[in-house]
Amino acid sequence: MADNFSTLVVNDLDSFSFIGGTEQSLSFTIVDSAGSSVDLRTATCTVIFSPYGQNNYAAMTITGSVVDATPNTFTATLTGSSTQTLSGKYTMQPCVVDITGKEYRPAQGIVLITGRNATV
Repeated sequence: MADNFSTLVVNDLDSFSFIGGTEQSLSFTIVDSAGSSVDLRTATCTVIFSPYGQNNYAAMTITGSVVDATPNTFTATLTGSSTQTLSGKYTMQPCVVDITGKEYRPAQGIVLITGRNATV
């Protein structure tokens, strides 16, 4: 994987919101700065969530899976149990670590998690 992630635009992922405790499926298609597909089959892919303004703290890290049919795409699922107790505004960064150990965070977005109401 070439070092072609020099054109990051902060908060370039679509913002989204959901109620904590619900399952969410996220999909990321990774391309380099020239727009070429990046093969992720030998990479480790995660999505890191930090409370907004606290980028030195990871509240949650979700492991992704590469989509066989499109090796430059990975998906990550937020389970209901992983977000059950979360609420607030978070930054989300997909993270790709290539086979040599080099880390890339090619994008960032904002996620709003609304607290789950109590169950009767």
